[in-house]
Amino acid sequence: MEYPRRSYWHESADNKIEATQNSDKVNGSSYDVLIIGAGLTGLNTAYLLKDSGLKIGIIEATTVGYGVTGYTTAKITVQHELIYDYLINSFSLEEAKKYLKANEEGIRLYKKIIEENNIQCDYKEQTAYVYAVTDREHDEIKKELDAYEKLGVDGFYTESIPLPIEAKGAIGIKNQGQFNPLKYLYTLYNIINRTENCEVYENVRALNIEPSDGKHLVTTDAGEIKADKVIVATHYPFDNSFGLYFLRLYQEKSYILAAKTKEEPFEGMYINHTEPVYSMRYQFSDKENILLLGGGKHRTGEKENEEDSYRELEDFLNENFPGAEIVSKWSTQDCKSYDKVPFIGLYSSSVDNLYVATGFKKWGMSHSAAAAIILRNKILNIEDDFSDVFNPSRYTVAQSSKEFFNSVGVILKSFAKRIAPPPDDVDDIEVGEGKIINYHSMKIGVYKDEKGDYFVINPVCSHLKCSLSFNEAEKTWDCPCHGSRFDIKGNVLEGPAVKPLDRIHNVKISQ
Repeated sequence: MEYPRRSYWHESADNKIEATQNSDKVNGSSYDVLIIGAGLTGLNTAYLLKDSGLKIGIIEATTVGYGVTGYTTAKITVQHELIYDYLINSFSLEEAKKYLKANEEGIRLYKKIIEENNIQCDYKEQTAYVYAVTDREHDEIKKELDAYEKLGVDGFYTESIPLPIEAKGAIGIKNQGQFNPLKYLYTLYNIINRTENCEVYENVRALNIEPSDGKHLVTTDAGEIKADKVIVATHYPFDNSFGLYFLRLYQEKSYILAAKTKEEPFEGMYINHTEPVYSMRYQFSDKENILLLGGGKHRTGEKENEEDSYRELEDFLNENFPGAEIVSKWSTQDCKSYDKVPFIGLYSSSVDNLYVATGFKKWGMSHSAAAAIILRNKILNIEDDFSDVFNPSRYTVAQSSKEFFNSVGVILKSFAKRIAPPPDDVDDIEVGEGKIINYHSMKIGVYKDEKGDYFVINPVCSHLKCSLSFNEAEKTWDCPCHGSRFDIKGNVLEGPAVKPLDRIHNVKISQ
């Protein structure tokens, strides 16, 4: 399976990746630590554990770097929009310090790994900025600057930034970073794969985790694995038996254009805070300098025509970077907790030796490295003074949050769609279009490809039975409840779903 659109990182990561283990060896295997997911969180953690003497297994449902790692803007920074004023007021100053320290440690880890292994990943130190385009945003960035001072962050305010837009000011933090995430990840994988006590398997999807005789029995589509300790690093936790993450997380889509511009590339990494949000930075390399423009965020499955999001970005690009040439465009989606802090640690307080890292809220570069440090510490019983702020079993006031009520509304709306009669008929379906229609009193999802062939599925998510919607921009069936995505044949593209959609056969459609 492939994403409908490949990112610039997939096109530009030219380092070779070595072969993984044969998946025929999965069934009956046993490990001290099993890591589920071979993105940045999983492989950073494996790297930190590779010299521990433990036998490490890593399984990936698709291929190394296939998931969110390959679809990011790749900013390595502690500046997560305007997070610190919020943390101080919603948690405490001490908890905000822990959040900051964990991400500072994450940035240091990247620098250490890159330097020690001479990883050629176009790493470059940069200053990160949050800029303001409205008076309200300006007031908010000033509050965030006050939070920096309370936390001891070496931040600064400026009225001048080198963007082709009118900004009222910006706050910055120096000595942050950017890189090509797949050049980094592929090299990291090769290092881990050459380590005698580490085994990596691609195209092995975990389906279920069950405590068994003091170990964990992990059922996959290639057989069963036993492990003393298990780390779930799958972006969205897939096992609903523990933790109730489907009630504690939601997923948000955003879009990215990679473009060659006629302007001189600017230094720095930029984002504003209120809608419409735009993220801008250049990716510098020996071959070319590429502008990465991100924006258009919305909850997964909620937008009727996601192509509009690309058009909005293209309009912004053409207005502010005349003559720019788009070389790649793609979407990504991010898990977000209702209290804006990731879940890193024990998957559930009721199950020992099962760990999770999720809810990175669009800032997965620093969070994935911070998570690797925290998970390494948990596995090896190393004390730290920052991990408890990310405790997955912490009390949250989700029920009072705007996002929580929005999520409840989305779920209710999704189930209502399963009752309400769909308005479209098969005769209305155009080439390249997907719709939900009535067929003999049964709802079916129908896609018509360029050859005129029809692909028919049951438009109900295999995760928790929410009604799906069709994504016209990327030709996928998307779940608005928890963010699972499926291709036109019903195969899983993104979790938490682990099972494909039901294919419907013997449907007679007039041609």
